[in-house]
Order: sequence, then C-alpha cells, then structure tokens
Amino acid sequence: MEPLKEIFERKGYNVTMVEDGEKAIWLLKNRNFDILLAPPKLPGVSGIYDFKALKTLCPSLAVIMMNSVGEEKETIGIGESKIEAVVDRPFNVKKLVETVEFILEPPSILIVDHKAQEWEVLRNMLADKGHRALVAENVDEAIEMVREKNFAVALLDVEMAGADSMEVLETVKKIKPGMEVVMMINYSYLRLVGDLLKKGAYTCFYKPLLDIDRLVKVIEEAKSQKRTYPAKTDSESPHN
Repeated sequence: MEPLKEIFERKGYNVTMVEDGEKAIWLLKNRNFDILLAPPKLPGVSGIYDFKALKTLCPSLAVIMMNSVGEEKETIGIGESKIEAVVDRPFNVKKLVETVEFILEPPSILIVDHKAQEWEVLRNMLADKGHRALVAENVDEAIEMVREKNFAVALLDVEMAGADSMEVLETVKKIKPGMEVVMMINYSYLRLVGDLLKKGAYTCFYKPLLDIDRLVKVIEEAKSQKRTYPAKTDSESPHN
C-alpha cells in the first residue's frame, strides 16, 4: 500500500495508513476523513464491519471497498451501507484515482439537523439520487462548515436544538450570500414561513420529507440559481 500512498500524496492528498481496524475506528471517532479505502473485513475486527456505522462516526466519509481478484466478492450489506465504490486488487491505479477524484468533488449540500435518525435517512435518500451531503448536528458546527466550504444549498431544520432558526438563517446568508437555504419545518411552524422567505430562505419543505424527487428538483434549481417558480412552501396545503 505504500506505493499507493505515494501516488496520492504526489497528487496533493493527505493520506493516513493504519494496519489495524480498531485504530481506524478510533481515528474516525476523533478526526474527519473524506474517504476510507478498506477491505470488507477490517483487520482486528470480527466479521464484515458495518460501513454505515463508520459513516455515523465520521459523517463526511465516503467508502471505497477493496476486493482481491480471485477471492469471492463480499457484497453483504453494500447497498445498506451506502458504499460509494468497490475496486479490485491489484489496483488499476488510473481508475482508482479517477474514482477518488469523482467522490471528492466538493459536496454541494449541507444538512443542518440535530436528529440523527432524520438526517441519516435524508442523506441516504440524496445519495441514492446522486447528491452527496455533509451534516452538521449543531449550529456552531454548521456555521464553521459554511465558513470553510462552498455549499450551493443548505437544508436547515427549523427545530435546531437551542437555536433561533431565523437568526441562524440570517447568519449563514450573511456569511455566504450566494448559498441558497431550504428550511425544513413541521406544520406547527407554518406561521414562520412568510418571515423565513423574507429573511432569504429559498423555500420551505414540510417534514417528514416524503417527496424526495421534488426536494432534489428544488436543490438542482437552487444550485443552478434559476428558479422556475416563485419561492413558496413545497405543499399547497398541510393536507397534501
């Protein structure tokens, strides 16, 4: 693996190598990584590790799973774990580099939601539609990520714990005026819709987000900054 490390470092990537699965898990708990290149069975960890669990430890993580030519391919749980790619060893280096470069295209969506059970479902649905998203689970983390990265769209939960959604909206729009913000609201917050739109929200979506196709359409429109209809909530009435 050392030659592979050198190849990626020459291309400007920061590479960390570990030989033990427990060490890898510890690192993912304490540092942010963009990509994990790993076999189906992590050394030192019994069984096929749940890569979905690793993504919970490190929300920015994308997984490339390595299989060895001639060995039975491990496919258990690939769909459920949202593995981005599977590559064979020995590596086609050119193809592997292209895969990494594709995955590392800057994620254009930020999900700001403190409820893990909700943002995880939303992130996975977006991944199924070809959209990578990063997650911030609190306001401070969200603001830091907005400052550091160039997101096209933020999906902001009105119910962020301990925060005034109007204030958060104003803050992120002040930091990145060109970033569109889609507010995610429960029906009990309908009274805020008009004010949120006046403060610069692109539109409001009612939770739970059942119509993922419509959300993706709104995201793509926001990314292109070409609205095909006036800003409004995604439902004509609370009963839709």
